[in-house]
Amino acid sequence: MADGCPFLSLVLSRFLPFRREFFLPTVANCLLIGNHLIVRVAKTLGETSNSCENLKEKKRPKKIKTTDGYVLRLSFPSMGSLTVCTLLRFNPHCSGRSTVFSYSIPSYINEFQLRANLNQGKPVQLALLVHGIHGPYHDAFNYDDSWHSVCVSWSQNGGRWAIYAHGHAVSAAEGLNSTDNIGRGGLFIIGQEQDTFGGSFKSDESFSGSITELHIWNRVLNSSEISSMEKKCSLVSSGLVFKWSEAAMEIETSLTKQWSDSPCQGTLIRMQSDDMVKS
Repeated sequence: MADGCPFLSLVLSRFLPFRREFFLPTVANCLLIGNHLIVRVAKTLGETSNSCENLKEKKRPKKIKTTDGYVLRLSFPSMGSLTVCTLLRFNPHCSGRSTVFSYSIPSYINEFQLRANLNQGKPVQLALLVHGIHGPYHDAFNYDDSWHSVCVSWSQNGGRWAIYAHGHAVSAAEGLNSTDNIGRGGLFIIGQEQDTFGGSFKSDESFSGSITELHIWNRVLNSSEISSMEKKCSLVSSGLVFKWSEAAMEIETSLTKQWSDSPCQGTLIRMQSDDMVKS
């Protein structure tokens, strides 16, 4: 395997309201070759939950001054169906609601959203929100400090939706708000729920952990395609409208960057230089 394959990751943390700095957790090395870019993100918000404690580290952590709570924004086209896949790792010391990503348009603040329900000693539960309607939570994977792959899909045709973990469907059904397409021109924000268009974040509903390799397709990927991506650690190109890329992101200046190994076990993920792909 070749060195130098870019691998951008976002690492997010929750904070107590009186703090203006946070401690960076150390990054565990994976048994892989190559350097991969990791972006660490700090958020300073108003109200917060005390359920998420600061991580304790053996080495003295680095401190960072923080400003805004959001991480990035992506431009969406209008889509009658879509699939979003990502690799993520939750902070195992948190509990309660956690927003993996939220897409908002002026007419629907919760246009498309992936949320998690976290409880110590229980599996992570995932649920979709579409056009403001909340789908059911389902057990997805163990709540630990490991990397987990997740794919979610939705189609206006019958409101069909599915949630996959590690290449296998954990839940699927119909009837999740098939009233309209996913609207265009909104704001796609990783790690925060939007209570207003592009803002009003709540830290007790924010994501705490690491997110990387988030990709978006303008169609529903079938179970065979998702299973193939899981096994081969490579992307399905058909319908791909967003590739995980630093160039495509509006990232806060409160970030720092470090290099670490890919969480994709056994294979380095090759990224193309272009950030948006026309289908």
